[in-house]
Amino acid sequence: MSVKDFVTRITLRISVVLLPLSVGFVAVAVTLLMLMNLELPRYTVAIVGIVSGAFLWHAGSAMHNRIHFLFTATFLFLTGMLFLLIDAGVFPFRFPGVWPLLMLFVGLSFIVSGFFRYHRLSAIFMVPALAFAALGFMFMLFSTHLIPVSFTTVVLWWVPLLLLPALITFVIWLVRRRGANGEE
Repeated sequence: MSVKDFVTRITLRISVVLLPLSVGFVAVAVTLLMLMNLELPRYTVAIVGIVSGAFLWHAGSAMHNRIHFLFTATFLFLTGMLFLLIDAGVFPFRFPGVWPLLMLFVGLSFIVSGFFRYHRLSAIFMVPALAFAALGFMFMLFSTHLIPVSFTTVVLWWVPLLLLPALITFVIWLVRRRGANGEE
């Protein structure tokens, strides 16, 4: 066995454990930072995200079915870079205000992993990517207070206005379908 094969085997074995641990750590740390205003040592989340992302990217490049590794590596690396910039003071954001960026990162991760899977942009990966990006952008407008109204107020006013035409359309469709089938 060559040294390259040995390193690849060790990398894949470590990455099987590292993937859930690093994602779990980053998810729990980000949640605690946002909800409880917890103080972690500076650069902890950034270092874990960047190192885990780079390691999982290397593991994903050594495998044939590498979509999960590349998706996770992209998300961890982008999250690590965001927290590195926040800890360095480049971005003046507080931790509770950055969670919509994480949704944008999920969308970008879908695009990257889909591109490496099919060597082109594929609808299978682009639809969830665009959905996450749209939701992240919409929530960013509310968390940065560019829209001064609270999200709850918008939902309480707009959801009934959007559901009422949908309900009327469904009833019309149901009545026309019964009429077409000859039922009364």
